[in-house]
Amino acid sequence: MNSIDKPSRKAVRQNKRDKILNSAIVVFAQKGSNSATIADVAKKARVAMGTVYVHFESKEDLLQCCMDEVISNELETIIKKTANISDPMDRLYAFFMQHITLVNEKPYIARFITVEVRQSESFANRNPGYNPLQRYLDFVEEIANTAVESGRIRAIDTKAFSLLLVGAMDIIIWQWLATDTHLDIETISFHIRQILQAGILVKELV
Repeated sequence: MNSIDKPSRKAVRQNKRDKILNSAIVVFAQKGSNSATIADVAKKARVAMGTVYVHFESKEDLLQCCMDEVISNELETIIKKTANISDPMDRLYAFFMQHITLVNEKPYIARFITVEVRQSESFANRNPGYNPLQRYLDFVEEIANTAVESGRIRAIDTKAFSLLLVGAMDIIIWQWLATDTHLDIETISFHIRQILQAGILVKELV
């Protein structure tokens, strides 16, 4: 390999940092941030403990970066994947299903978002009022406002709607993570879509 083909020192450093971040999320999700150690993260990432400290000041700093960088990037990726869907209600459903795909492909991220961040007392103390799902809430409310303005749906309280939809998504994932029995989240999500589309009122007889 000649010098042109070699990755730059900056790229190598960034790759190692990313590897540590992703390994940390897995470790935090498995052991909990209170029980997990830097040594656990280093072992998972296959680097020396000192290498972890080169990139992160402490376990608390690492936990914060996991939330700020890796998780935020995953959420933004989900949102971007629905960007070309013109119908706002179809886009909301696609967004919902993209999150289900993330849960299936990377369950450790779902556990980190849904369980670990909420249970970490030190994280909560450092970040009062922090809600890992706020970006979701803002996105759903934005799309719902578009749907109302375009006449796609009737005028509703879009903030309440966003809480309803994201809350349903959150509890489905919580149940999926917490139960030992099989939970068909794709089927449940499909039925939630039907309820959102048709409501729950009995049709008037004609």
